[in-house]
Amino acid sequence: MTINQDQNFDNLSSRFRKNIYNTAKGQIRLKILWRDFIEQIPEIEKGGLSILDAGAGQGNFALQLAERNHRLTLCDLSSKMLQDAEELFKEQNLNNDVRFIHSSVQNLSQHINSQYDVVLFHAVLEWLADPEETLKQVLNYIKPGGYLSLMFYSRTGLIYQNLVNGNFDNILNNSLSGEGKTLTPTNPQNPDEVYSWLDDLGLNTISRSGVRVFYDGISRERRKQISEDELFELEKRFSRLEPYCSLARYIHVLCQK
Repeated sequence: MTINQDQNFDNLSSRFRKNIYNTAKGQIRLKILWRDFIEQIPEIEKGGLSILDAGAGQGNFALQLAERNHRLTLCDLSSKMLQDAEELFKEQNLNNDVRFIHSSVQNLSQHINSQYDVVLFHAVLEWLADPEETLKQVLNYIKPGGYLSLMFYSRTGLIYQNLVNGNFDNILNNSLSGEGKTLTPTNPQNPDEVYSWLDDLGLNTISRSGVRVFYDGISRERRKQISEDELFELEKRFSRLEPYCSLARYIHVLCQK
């Protein structure tokens, strides 16, 4: 499938909240991300960092950073997603030192000309027409010595899930991309290719973690029998081990510039 334009989530915002953000899926994502941050960037607990969330969505992870008094800039192509993020921050009285920018990442230079201690780029690559070029642009906003937190939807993990679920036609027909009307990304990324981009850009990778290494493959009945704490403990245990990391639904990479 050829991707001609980036995906805008104005029409999918409520579905993301219901089916991802407000579910165990979303909680596992937030917990793995936070585990990586506090282990690899200890100063994240102290507050005071300048942080850009490029493609912030509804601001769920950024909210945790605001709670620790970091200086935040959130941008998103979707006005509806950004509005949801603003409302979330207002509800928690955490919008005083937060800037919200309605913009694509590619046009962000029209709104800001500064660099940040940390740049988040979560679940965006897989919705872009030209992910490699956009990733290069994101680097312009990271200070020397600053950090990139990149999370992307793994094509390898998607192939594996289709295989174990018996969706062989999808594999044989190379039909693995969403059509822009569902929550399946339009451009799942090959992990090795993404790692190659990061190396070529001169970034130092300090950690890699799989996000949802097994959760999506569990039956609904079995999920009901296991507590979320147990699920997270197992997800955390296997998230950095191979081959589990490479087979996860998402992969989180922390890099230093």
